Amino acid sequence: MTAFPILVLAFCDVPRAVSVSGVIARLKAEAPQARITLATTPAVAELFQDDDSIAEIQALDGAIFNLKSLGSLSELSRRNWGMCIDLGPSLIARMMKARIRFTFNPNDTDSALTQLCDKLALNPAEVMPRLSVSPNRAARARTLLDASGRGGPLIAMAPGASWLGRRWPTERFAVLATRLTREDGPFPGHRLLVVGGEAERDTLMALAMATPRAQVLETRDDMDVLTLYAALRQAQLFVGNDEIWLHLAAAAGVPTFGLFGPSSEAEAPPGPNVQTVRGRRTLAQIRLIDPKLKQNVCHMLDLPVDRVYEAITKMLQSAQESRNAPDI
Repeated sequence: MTAFPILVLAFCDVPRAVSVSGVIARLKAEAPQARITLATTPAVAELFQDDDSIAEIQALDGAIFNLKSLGSLSELSRRNWGMCIDLGPSLIARMMKARIRFTFNPNDTDSALTQLCDKLALNPAEVMPRLSVSPNRAARARTLLDASGRGGPLIAMAPGASWLGRRWPTERFAVLATRLTREDGPFPGHRLLVVGGEAERDTLMALAMATPRAQVLETRDDMDVLTLYAALRQAQLFVGNDEIWLHLAAAAGVPTFGLFGPSSEAEAPPGPNVQTVRGRRTLAQIRLIDPKLKQNVCHMLDLPVDRVYEAITKMLQSAQESRNAPDI
């Protein structure tokens, strides 16, 4: 059987690459002869390293147009591709010879997933984002979660953000966590997994210190992002700002609540397990005082703890009612 070579160019942010992960898996499932090559950044490559549907990953470090990267791209351009998917979009795709092409259009209001599904005649609901995790990595994640010596169910939170404007106050995360896990809360006695990157360490520590220590699991420095994703799959709930962890939790299939302010809900991760919560102001209203969304001001202060708590309890109530509904 002749191989059908597919090139995926993912020189984009991690959320966009993750959003089409289900499509990549679907292409391989429907066409076993497909040989998929992923050319991308090291950050994206790390998340796809356990994906058996991808035959080859080329992680181009540093500037795309340095000599080493140009050499790799030149080699790819000499191949004949059956399909080229460019999530950039970038000029790189023009170098590639392909019979079928898809290039993400940033001027289209539809997401990369919707655009790609339209091109390939796929139902987005059937190709929701999901990442592959090897059995060894999954076992390591469970070991790390149980390292505290206290087992049991857990919820997860990601209080950090790369920009102050998108960061819900840490003390509100702490109040929410306490209300959720107390004896009369919806997750009584659950452990709290606090996730984030090294740059968010101070925020993670602040949340851990403000929440009952016996219930808190902090991420360790030796946990890579894909292992953290595997750990997130064990959670019964995730709450976080509009950052990478929100998209990873959604891909993990966890009931996910994204806290939005100076972000568009249109950029929230897809999936029936995802809900967005914002304060009283719309994105347009926030732009009136911060047109370029660059001011070092927190735009999340109008989102109270009660609103997030009520959204979570409403979701739990709806889920319970669905389970109790008689079969017709």
